[in-house]
Amino acid sequence: MPALYPSMVGPEAFKVGDCVRKFITDWNVTPYQGVVTHIIPATSKVWVQWPFANTSESPETLIKVNPLVSGMPTTLVDRGYGSYEKSLSEQTHGSIPKRVTPSRDLKRILVPKMATETNKMAIRIAHSFATKVIDKLVDSISTCQEDGLTDVQAYNKVFKDYGDFCSDYIIKSSIQRVYVSVEGKD
Repeated sequence: MPALYPSMVGPEAFKVGDCVRKFITDWNVTPYQGVVTHIIPATSKVWVQWPFANTSESPETLIKVNPLVSGMPTTLVDRGYGSYEKSLSEQTHGSIPKRVTPSRDLKRILVPKMATETNKMAIRIAHSFATKVIDKLVDSISTCQEDGLTDVQAYNKVFKDYGDFCSDYIIKSSIQRVYVSVEGKD
């Protein structure tokens, strides 16, 4: 909270490209987030590109957020006017591109390398879920069909085993696909 620690946060705590939110009150932050475009240590201000404007903010009212958790900001470009202090900031702290459409290159610059590692991990988790859980689920449904159970009876039997970690949609669509594919062969 900025009220507890006045003047404790300086503009040096931020980097160009950081995702931030602003304190509205002592306990509430904005629902949207912005990107730090310039850092001005001389005036102890940070320029932030919000979805609606590019404004100069006090670092004490900003909080860094992780874009992997809270999502990427709606705008990734600097749409503010240039000034002498901004040009000095660009020389010392770098800058993000002005008035360009977000491209693959810009996203690669602003999204940390951890995002690609997170994507790889998500793919591994989805693959292991699909190969281990869904395969067993389909085998159980096939066994129910071979035993002569109706699709409703198969759902009740399979839901007891897989209802904790498979969604209702996955179970129903798997039952529908197995029963339709087997009936189509008859």
